[in-house]
Amino acid sequence: MSHKAHEAYSGKNPVPKVALRSILDPSGATEAKAKGLVHNDNKDEEKEQDETARLRNRWDPVTGEETAVKYGGDEQDSTDTCNRGENILSMDYPPPNWSAHRSHVLKLTHSSIVKIMMAYVASPIFFYFISTLPFFRMLTTSQTHPYLGLAVFLIFTVTPPSILAYILLFTLDNQSAEDFADRVWDAERTRGLAAGGDYNGDGMAGDEGRVRESAEWLNTVLKGIWPIINPDLFNSVVDMLEDIMQASAPKFIHSVRVADIGQGSNAMRVTSIRSLPDIGVEEALHDADDAVKENLMREHVNVEVSFAYRALPSGSKAYTKAHNAHILVEFFLGVAGVYEFKLPVWVELKGVFGTARARMELIPDPPFIKTTLLTLMGLPRVSISVVPMSRSLPNVMNIPLLSSFIAKSIETACAEYVAPRSLTLDLQQLISGDDIKKDTEAIGVIVIHIHRATGLKKMDTRNSSDTASSDPYVTITHSRQGKPLYSTRIIFADVNPCFEETAAVIIDANAIKIRDTKLSMQLWDSDRASADDMMGFVEIDVLDLMRNKNTPTRRVSPLTSPDSESRPGSIEYTVGYYAKMVPNSKLVTDGTDPAVPEDLKKHDPDFQEARAVALNDLEAAVLITPPDPDWPSGIISIQVHEIRDVKVRMEGRETSMMGQGRKEGQKGQDDDGGEQEEGSDLPSPYCTIAINDNLIYSTRVKPITSTPVFNAGAERFLRDWRSAHISVTVRDSRMRENDPVLGIVFLKVSELLANASEVTRFFPLEDGIGYGSARISVLFRPVQAALPTNLLGFDTGTLVVHKLSVKLDSNNTDRLLSTLQSCGVKLKISSSSDKYSRKTAEHAEDGSVVWHGDRTSEIPVRQRYNTALTMRFKETVGMNPGTLGMAVLWLRDVVDGEDSTMEVALFQSNDYSRLKQNYVPPDGSLDMWDTGREKLTRIGTVRIELTFQPGISSVHRKVMNMSDRGQKNMWDEADRRGASGLQEKVGVQDGNAVSGEEKGLMDKLREWKKHEKELHRQHRGALQTKPGRTVEWLKDNVEEAGQKVKDRFKMHSRQPDIETEV
Repeated sequence: MSHKAHEAYSGKNPVPKVALRSILDPSGATEAKAKGLVHNDNKDEEKEQDETARLRNRWDPVTGEETAVKYGGDEQDSTDTCNRGENILSMDYPPPNWSAHRSHVLKLTHSSIVKIMMAYVASPIFFYFISTLPFFRMLTTSQTHPYLGLAVFLIFTVTPPSILAYILLFTLDNQSAEDFADRVWDAERTRGLAAGGDYNGDGMAGDEGRVRESAEWLNTVLKGIWPIINPDLFNSVVDMLEDIMQASAPKFIHSVRVADIGQGSNAMRVTSIRSLPDIGVEEALHDADDAVKENLMREHVNVEVSFAYRALPSGSKAYTKAHNAHILVEFFLGVAGVYEFKLPVWVELKGVFGTARARMELIPDPPFIKTTLLTLMGLPRVSISVVPMSRSLPNVMNIPLLSSFIAKSIETACAEYVAPRSLTLDLQQLISGDDIKKDTEAIGVIVIHIHRATGLKKMDTRNSSDTASSDPYVTITHSRQGKPLYSTRIIFADVNPCFEETAAVIIDANAIKIRDTKLSMQLWDSDRASADDMMGFVEIDVLDLMRNKNTPTRRVSPLTSPDSESRPGSIEYTVGYYAKMVPNSKLVTDGTDPAVPEDLKKHDPDFQEARAVALNDLEAAVLITPPDPDWPSGIISIQVHEIRDVKVRMEGRETSMMGQGRKEGQKGQDDDGGEQEEGSDLPSPYCTIAINDNLIYSTRVKPITSTPVFNAGAERFLRDWRSAHISVTVRDSRMRENDPVLGIVFLKVSELLANASEVTRFFPLEDGIGYGSARISVLFRPVQAALPTNLLGFDTGTLVVHKLSVKLDSNNTDRLLSTLQSCGVKLKISSSSDKYSRKTAEHAEDGSVVWHGDRTSEIPVRQRYNTALTMRFKETVGMNPGTLGMAVLWLRDVVDGEDSTMEVALFQSNDYSRLKQNYVPPDGSLDMWDTGREKLTRIGTVRIELTFQPGISSVHRKVMNMSDRGQKNMWDEADRRGASGLQEKVGVQDGNAVSGEEKGLMDKLREWKKHEKELHRQHRGALQTKPGRTVEWLKDNVEEAGQKVKDRFKMHSRQPDIETEV
């Protein structure tokens, strides 16, 4: 399995954990091995040796060869790994090709001699011809100078060939020396290339055949660079180590934080470096992404690096260890939420020895390296020492349990990258300093419309065999993982349920890589007092859907039994895979932030936003192209990178409540400009992410810091980006009180992505008791799924009923009409309801009966797409109330934000239980019902004028401010949002305008409660002090415990959990 840099832990990528038993009972492993040696005959010993060899020989994901890896517990000499093989510098040069050099020199010499001889022969002949000229004849026949002719003859016959001879001999010497130097350099090059080859000729590049290369030049560079490396580069390592320790810590350690990391001045050394050949490339990259595999199959280079680190001698005090690599770890011990104390420990790295291999893709542009695949050739040997930093505890070297726990955590982190596992890095992106996602991890979406199930087995026996039935619901999971991704509602006492629900499951490339290529639709029978029973399942092949993408198909699949017992029944559903779409080139913009005015954007360089670095055409298009409004559905990615300077507003709270006064001239509030990253008075922040008022993700707590780094987030399917909003709430984890809101970041997606499909920005924290700014990235990629308009809405909202009337069918009697006029109407959605009094019923001119209310009915909705509005028309016969008829409107058929008039069938029956639970379209068609149709008689049509307002409103207070902590937090966030006026952006207006009339006593009481609520929201009034907040925390915990007891006896479906970082 190949990991990616900055890959967040989630349900698909779980946090590796440390086996605490091996720390508390280190002899356990030895005893387990001893039990296997009872029968130590030769056959068993050979079998055990073969098994050990099989486990230790792993595929190298870099070269593809099968190589031996070693683990930290193996006996090995740390220097042996570094010194195996022959040093390349101690090897002689291979002999140059002297015969070729001789041939080259002889050829040059022969050519030079011939040219010189020809020059000496041709020179007199040439002089003879020119001597016939009048001027030369006069010189050669002169009587005054008898030797002049001889001198002229010698000059013109000897000097030119002598000069040519000198030039040719000089050229011969230079070319011979140059060829000799080329031969020597070629020999050195041949020796260097042998370092990456198969030295002993056995076809493998293992330790026995290795040729070591000198790396002292690299160690000299590391020695100078190591002390000045920015420690922030190790943030991802710190983040991963925190995750592992937090997930593995025992219950009495409820939080772990790596407060500081330093590499010291003692540099790590590279003991050996060599290049490697390709042995089996296809096998090496069989677990990699297709894109990664394609990149690494291009021009590349393979290298192996052996590294070692040994700490310099230090004293027993922590400050003497600062020149060595170290981390400061803080353990928060005690009872979570009640009592805690902090135990800081100084962890000094004493030694590390290991070997890693890398396969690097080469590109023509700087920095010339892009995709890099790294793998460890076995667990590095790591040794550490731990010194407590607490003033109340003795500073004893190497606390046994903590030292083992931290060492095991480091080993567990390293084990994630030991061959055949690997880490894939984009070095081009890392060197450019860009940590912004330009594409989602998800590659597409599978949309499943679950219609109905038929012919199910009767799983429950109630009072008698005649009433035996089942309570079915459907969940969708990955076949190999089993975690619920979606769950329908429970339909009680029905073996032919009609669900009509829609689920969207995002498909991650990792699920395809681990060959989890099937979705499982599991049909369960809900039980009240025992675990739910699986009635059967249907598997959907994801690869088959991907091959026929963007094409939905309707299927009827028989159930597969989970055991040997036969399970009848089938599920009818429509399923399709929808791939991501490329950005629409017609919508290209300049990609700038729309919040900045145009004049400042053009002329002021301070407002010219620096865009992220695009490494390919798709990334470039994402950064300058907004989402296409014609394709509203898609995948949204939200990532919280960090929060800067987050603190709690004191506003005078630093003054003691015991009467400590303020001195004359003292400032009202402390405006100390000094920034502080750590301290006892700093918050312990964590973040929650909500989409359309539904909580989807929660980060872990970062204890006591003002600059928490999260780099965490989630991807979800978004029905309609044009109306969606995102809320990131930052809370402070506190002891013995509810976690207060430090601030909220509210993002309207359509406004945020006005010019680009990806935005990364610092957003201020608002509407809380703190301040600061959060760096958040939002990315949206549309998919080619054209959902109907009624399926593009919110799951949370308010149903507003304006008017209600009923028109009976023509074949009904006047007696039924008069009875209808005396009926009251009860409107109910889940646990919320409203009603129209029978006194408001009137007979209209068109023959219908109309109910008038003194106000509109507002009913809160939390799970809109599996919820129905039931309209029960109650008649009173003597002292016993009865039901004249019932109409059911499923809210999936209502469009968000539109004033709609819906006509719904009105039925009469002796048993309305099936009508209330099973889907019926507004026209009253019962074609999807296999049973129970004969029990219903249609008597008329209900005409209802309504509006579904998306988002949380004030009517949700009673249904959300109850026992569930997550629901309470969501209500608190929406309440703060409404107080600041942001609620209008989600289309919900409460309309609670204050009139100018004189207020009565009850009005004044409500106004006083509202004012108190505003004070409490800012931790003022009674909640300004710690005891007041503790009392509220105790009250909420008691209510929550009581509600949990009640819920224990209710029937629940297997709902997906909120995704968390740990």
